[in-house]
Amino acid sequence: MRKHYLFVLILTILGMAAACESLPFGGASATEVPFARFTAQDVFNSFSQAGLQVNSVTRDMLIGRDAAGGFRDRYVFEIARVAPLGGQVLIFDTPEAMGEWIAYIERLRANPNSRRDVVYVYPFANILLQLNASLLPAEANDYRAAMQALDDAS
Repeated sequence: MRKHYLFVLILTILGMAAACESLPFGGASATEVPFARFTAQDVFNSFSQAGLQVNSVTRDMLIGRDAAGGFRDRYVFEIARVAPLGGQVLIFDTPEAMGEWIAYIERLRANPNSRRDVVYVYPFANILLQLNASLLPAEANDYRAAMQALDDAS
C-alpha cells in the first residue's frame, strides 16, 4: 500500500512541476539583455565620472583604409597628454556589425605596418573603444575600466 502512495506522490510532484513551468512566472528563464544598450554619450559620461579628460569630441562617420562600416555612431576625441591624438568610440547595433570591425582590427594587427595603430582596442557590449598607441598602458587601462563601469551603472 505504501508503494502505491509513494507512486501517486511522485506523480503529483512531477505534474505540479510541469504545470509551474508553463506559468508566466515559473521556470528559470533569464531576461535577455539587448545588444545595443549604450550610446557614445554614455561612454563619455563614464570617462568624465572617472576623472578622465577628453577634448574636441567630434562625430565623424568617415573612415579610412579598408575599414568595415556597419557602426551606428563614431566619435573621435583628443586626450590632452597626446593631443591632437586620442581615440575613437564606435557604437554598433548588432553583434555581427561589431564582429566585422573586430575582424578588420585583427587584419591590421597582422600587418607589421599597421599593428602599432591598434594596440589599445577594447570591445565591450555594443561599444568599441580604440585609443592611440602613444598612451601608456596604465592610461589606456583607465579608459577601458571607465567604459566597462557602464555595466555597474546600468
